Amino acid sequence: MPRQLSQALIEQWLSITKGQFNVRDIWSEIGIESPEGKHHLRTILDRLEQKGIIKQLDKGFGNYRCVDNDAPKIDWQSANPQNIVQLKWPFEIEKYASIYPKNVAVVAAGKQEGKTTYVYNFIKLNMYNFKIDLFNSETGAEQMKDRFTDLGIPLDAPFEVYERYDNFADIIQPDRISVIDYLDLNSEFYLAGAEIDAIFRKLTTGIAIIAMQTPPPSVSLIKGVRKVIERDYAYGGGLTAKRAFIYISMSSHKLKLKHAKKPAQKTLNPENMMWSYDFDENGQFTNIQRFYGEPTELL
Repeated sequence: MPRQLSQALIEQWLSITKGQFNVRDIWSEIGIESPEGKHHLRTILDRLEQKGIIKQLDKGFGNYRCVDNDAPKIDWQSANPQNIVQLKWPFEIEKYASIYPKNVAVVAAGKQEGKTTYVYNFIKLNMYNFKIDLFNSETGAEQMKDRFTDLGIPLDAPFEVYERYDNFADIIQPDRISVIDYLDLNSEFYLAGAEIDAIFRKLTTGIAIIAMQTPPPSVSLIKGVRKVIERDYAYGGGLTAKRAFIYISMSSHKLKLKHAKKPAQKTLNPENMMWSYDFDENGQFTNIQRFYGEPTELL
């Protein structure tokens, strides 16, 4: 039996509703079927919009969102700009780029270019100094153990591993180091920026390291000259860099520090610095060297 429709009832329904909703959601959940009840609901929603509780998103389609008035004050006066998180990075990126609490780093790489090796090495370098969670969508337990062993990560390694494929913001701990291997949105690449933004919003004092895949290189002829065009950004393009404090791109056995919002040295801008690398028989990075040439055109 449907409950008696009232403004108090709708406000109660809204109190447990987040984000957008449609009037049909209320019809279904409260049990409003009659034309009179639906008209009464519209009147109530108009009143709630005037009170600033909800906002109509369009005219005639019945879409609304709850108004969010939560805007915590930021005590920037007492903040410490020297509160750098003392993380260590493969390729010694910490010498060139710093990172603060509540920051996101993206490691974007093509297939077989070492994004998993990079984040596993990141874990190995930091696991005894920070609380780290690895969210895995890349391998099974057997393959993971094999790779950990090859990289010298012991069985009693002090970090947690979880299986997770999407909606990472729902599960990460906001005060820990969350390593995501990897963020795969299948064909819905346009959602990448929103997913990373949701992860950023979840963080408090923690940091997220997000591995992503870049599109394969394309080949074109420019004035008769063959050009290999490789992509610095992961699937999703520049939106994947919107929240990234550090953005690392890997392709053709070259690592590029694409973005670094906080240089570790004030007199040195590290953006677009590059390193070359190889792999040994265990899949570990080897022969890491600063790279100054540019054999391919990078975008």
